Amino acid sequence: MRQTLGIDTGGTYTDSVLLDPSSGEVQAKSKALTTPADLSVGIGLSIAGLEGLNPESIGLVSLSTTLATNAVVEGHGGLVALLLIGYDRSILELDPWDKRMPVETTSYIRGGHDVKGEEVCPLDIEAAREVILASRAQVEAFAVSGYFSVMNPDHERVARDLISELTDLPIVCGHQLSSKLNAVRRASTAVLNARLLPLIKRLLDAVKEVLREAGIGAPLMLVNGDGSLVSERAARKRPAETVLSGPAASAIGAQFLAGLDDAIVVDIGGTTTDIAILEDGQLWTNPSGARVGGWETHVSAADLRTIGLGGDSHVRVEHGHELRVGPQRAIPLCRLGAEYPAIVRDLEAAALAGMGRGGAHSTDYLVLAGPAADLPLSAAEQAILRALSAGPRLIWVLARSPDVGSASPDRLEALGAVRRAGLTPTDLLWTPSAGLGGSRAAARAGAQVVAKQLGISESELARRVFQHAIGRIAREIIDKLVEDSTGASLFPAPKAWDCLLQQALRPGDSLAIDCQLQVRMPIVAVGAPAPSLLPQVAERLGTKCIIPDHAEVGGAVGAAVGGVTHTVDVFVQPHVLGAGTATYLIHSPEAREEVRSFDRAVRRAEEIATHLARRAAYRSGAEGVSVHVSRRRLDLGTLSEVTIRAVASGKPRLATS
Repeated sequence: MRQTLGIDTGGTYTDSVLLDPSSGEVQAKSKALTTPADLSVGIGLSIAGLEGLNPESIGLVSLSTTLATNAVVEGHGGLVALLLIGYDRSILELDPWDKRMPVETTSYIRGGHDVKGEEVCPLDIEAAREVILASRAQVEAFAVSGYFSVMNPDHERVARDLISELTDLPIVCGHQLSSKLNAVRRASTAVLNARLLPLIKRLLDAVKEVLREAGIGAPLMLVNGDGSLVSERAARKRPAETVLSGPAASAIGAQFLAGLDDAIVVDIGGTTTDIAILEDGQLWTNPSGARVGGWETHVSAADLRTIGLGGDSHVRVEHGHELRVGPQRAIPLCRLGAEYPAIVRDLEAAALAGMGRGGAHSTDYLVLAGPAADLPLSAAEQAILRALSAGPRLIWVLARSPDVGSASPDRLEALGAVRRAGLTPTDLLWTPSAGLGGSRAAARAGAQVVAKQLGISESELARRVFQHAIGRIAREIIDKLVEDSTGASLFPAPKAWDCLLQQALRPGDSLAIDCQLQVRMPIVAVGAPAPSLLPQVAERLGTKCIIPDHAEVGGAVGAAVGGVTHTVDVFVQPHVLGAGTATYLIHSPEAREEVRSFDRAVRRAEEIATHLARRAAYRSGAEGVSVHVSRRRLDLGTLSEVTIRAVASGKPRLATS
């Protein structure tokens, strides 16, 4: 009997399950702490915890991960140089979009094409050469996006070849990732993909090493953001598509475990809470692309609401009296204290002194996280790393060092060189299982410091944090349901409506008005912290909460039961020649063709789309592939424009021996 090994690597926990693909039975499960400094350690511990594991019986290893999602939410990723070909700089600067892009350099290069795929002006190769040479020592990858490159990718390809000639760095081109016309989103998607390349490589290398040591030779696949599976090779090239991988897998796992076709799935992890809608057993998908952490992309993904709130959300006091929870993540003090017991003494001393001088960073430590030898760092940033080589240091203590001065650790965090530790909901809800061997003394000492800053008890601090989390999740569920139905968000709402919403979610608070909300679908809750919060969320929304068996490893189950799907869009567009004559242009991800007859152009587009979708599905590790082709036609007077969509689906190919 062949088994599927499902692995879900989250920001806090790494979960594993053994599943019988024929019966759907979860035969074993295991949970271990994720180890960001060396992911292979946590993955290895999780797999080792699977009772009855026989390496020779594994036919497929399927991996879901929140690594990409968390990196986007927290602003982490590799250093990227962005080349924009044919973009109008003056228009973009009206809204400083390029200033918000998380890149080291943005360069505007003359060139580009129009909506027909015709060249607007030649590519300025010498200018491209100059910016590549000037930026190659500062970055880890290049992103290239040409205006209307989906209609003609020639300039992107020339720039790609030039970068390959001048550097050995990875390159991401916009036309490889999206066939949609929004040039800004396409550029954002290319940057996102480039930033995630080193992170996904690190994860996959770690998984491969662990599997090799465990004697597991089965093929490895990843869950994409739309819930479909792709081969390891494809994921290495297009890591942006794994954004929302973990949440999508959790939603699929929740549907599988609960056996419900219509439900609201809420997955609470360490960094984020993800909300998905199941309708007729299927995930809603976002037609315009994934939106995560303020990024608008063309990444095909499930239509999820992702918020920066989880068990490891950073709890802190800002401006002397304002309690803040998330969206940043922190290593819980209970876990840091288990590894470095000396921090308990520091925090207890701070609590006894009623220390408030640390402000928002009063309980915050910095910890070395990953290699930094090749990163371009300032002298002050290097001084921070030297200080941390002896162990974690309180941020406010580090700031007193003359070598560090006013240097902010934020950039070091974004580069993955350091991690922040601090008070979290996990500390406030400390249990032996949640802490997995953590230090209760460190958790309590940190809570005392923050409680004294606010002038409240520890129990009141915990109550406020959890009431904040419950209220936030409830509001986000309501807003998602309203926005999905009407296209309009509740936030920001006029004060009167906001008061009514608050009254409905927390009856009896202040108004002399009774309000009630009743959500029609049940909530299916997954994730380790779910039992502590989601029953109360469901109560406020007038619905029921279902926590199925194996909910704590829902993402790993979703990874194990997924299938392979690949979608390709090909456009047919009229090209008017004059005097009432026209030919038709076929725009596909790989080529641009011109055909004289509309009917022949449509047939040819269907052939191309079917071939590309089927090939991609097989390359992604599918077998038994079937292809469904659909048309969307737009009449333009006497001429027509057509989008051909081919969707190839199949089961993941299992190892046979």
